[in-house]
Amino acid sequence: MKAKSKINLKKIFFELVFPILTVAAAYPGMLYTGKLGLQIFLTVICTSAVCVLAEILKVESEDMAYSVCGLFLFWTMYAIGGQIAAKGTLLIFTTPWIYMFYYDRIGMVLIVPIVVTAFQRIKLFFKKNGEARTEYERFYSIVSGAFTVFYLLVVIYCFFIIRTPGEKRTQANLIPFEAFRLTLLSGYLDYERLVLFFGNLFIFLPPGYLLCQRFNKGAKRFFLLLFPVVLSVGIELFQYYFCMGHPDIDDVILNVVGFYFGVLMKSLSDKLLRSKEA
Repeated sequence: MKAKSKINLKKIFFELVFPILTVAAAYPGMLYTGKLGLQIFLTVICTSAVCVLAEILKVESEDMAYSVCGLFLFWTMYAIGGQIAAKGTLLIFTTPWIYMFYYDRIGMVLIVPIVVTAFQRIKLFFKKNGEARTEYERFYSIVSGAFTVFYLLVVIYCFFIIRTPGEKRTQANLIPFEAFRLTLLSGYLDYERLVLFFGNLFIFLPPGYLLCQRFNKGAKRFFLLLFPVVLSVGIELFQYYFCMGHPDIDDVILNVVGFYFGVLMKSLSDKLLRSKEA
């Protein structure tokens, strides 16, 4: 009975502590706006440290999956709570939200589940047994499901909730690769341009990486092919119709490339680890 009680206390401890550590892993990178490379480095290092600590303490993969869910829940509630505090009312959806999160800060939150998932996949490679694979499949199912919900909320937040409809439509840019000329080839690349350019590229990378395993099989592959195109084009058309942004064909190109890059990363890493397992 005592042994069982100790096990339960240990599980409760991990279920309380590791969600906090997972949430905290995204925070240091948020503090260095203006230094994107440092932000990404800090988030990857902090998240890796949490993963290594979890492995040392033998935290179950399922508990780590729920820690990632806690990460998504915390930052969602933080954003909602921040709006309530800033507006002084619970009716926060009656007017556009006060801008709280720049894209780089959201990016730090999205990096965490990718690092945790990659770490769990590497664990599977070294353990090489059926039980470890079952644990990983369970982990992936929980994380990818929670991520899908959170990601949809992020898209709604970034492209709709914080934007104020204009009085007239902005002319759409239909010239492909104009963004490259104005950023990478312009000779002038400040922090804001850097974030907007790579933000459009990498905001679609996490869903490509985390949804690949679920849909990269049989007829479901058509979902991976069409999802980024339909979602990105839909966002641009919505922005144009409701005068909430500057529709740009380059945004679609960067979004789609980012998504496929995420799929490629996941496919190549799985192929490499699978060949080693064999």
